[in-house]
Amino acid sequence: MLESKWGLRFVALLLALFMFLSVNNVFENINPFDEEGDGDETELIQGMPVDILYDEDEYYVSGVPNQVNVQLSGNTSNIVRLQTTRDFNVQLDLRSRSTGEHEVHFTIDELPENVSAEVIPETATVNIQDLVSQTFTVQTEVNGSRVGPNHQLESVTVEPDTVTVYGGENEINRIQYVRATLSDNTRITEDRAEEADVGVFDFQFNRLDVRTEPSNVRVEINVSELSKTVPVNYTVAGMVDSDHELVDVELNYDNVEVFGSEETLNNIESVDVEIDVDGLDSSTTQDVELDLPESVTKAEPAVLEADLTIEEND
Repeated sequence: MLESKWGLRFVALLLALFMFLSVNNVFENINPFDEEGDGDETELIQGMPVDILYDEDEYYVSGVPNQVNVQLSGNTSNIVRLQTTRDFNVQLDLRSRSTGEHEVHFTIDELPENVSAEVIPETATVNIQDLVSQTFTVQTEVNGSRVGPNHQLESVTVEPDTVTVYGGENEINRIQYVRATLSDNTRITEDRAEEADVGVFDFQFNRLDVRTEPSNVRVEINVSELSKTVPVNYTVAGMVDSDHELVDVELNYDNVEVFGSEETLNNIESVDVEIDVDGLDSSTTQDVELDLPESVTKAEPAVLEADLTIEEND
């Protein structure tokens, strides 16, 4: 009788303990079959590209962002894998839409069954227009600050010099400028070629949502060194032999081309050369170097020939 009484009390205690634990949700997070890393997780994946599904030969679509963010929820191991591989697609399906403005939901393709996704933003407001194309001449310019101080810009050519612009009629009608934009800021001191992206703008220089073929062009930049042609003045140094006299001096160049900055060239009107005749007793030809200011980078020619006529005194 006593054993039965204490047994009933023990069973009642167990039942009371079980009810207490159940009321306080102690068992809710206990799963003896759950392995570490297989729970649920939520992660935000940024910068997912958008695939637009539509007839590209018939229509032009604007207003679709290039990238969106995607919030993934589900099995932890799958979420971790998707963060690395990004092997799912964000799509905007416009194949059933007619021309005009539409608000369309993004969809996700190729997600595992135990993973859900939310695109941020959920929708895009798109404008579908009949596709129109037109050919435009590409303009470009080189920032003058890129040209070296001792150089000047000779020519800038674009290859190809025209592109075909594809877009809706509204955008095509707004086109004012088609420009090749140079992104390189390297100082230019010699001829060079650069690749440039083609941008399309309205009269207020707002970039238009259109497509160009090709999307980039080759820009050839030709420069030349700043120069100026100036006369040569000569002076004679020394004395010929006492029994002879210097009859004539003739330089093979009366003028030379000097190179330097614009300021240097503005301040130079001639260059000098000194001819040493000390002790000479017969006609000869000498190489003589120009006396150039330090700010002059070079001269062409740099060395002159002086023909000296020397005769014996009577």
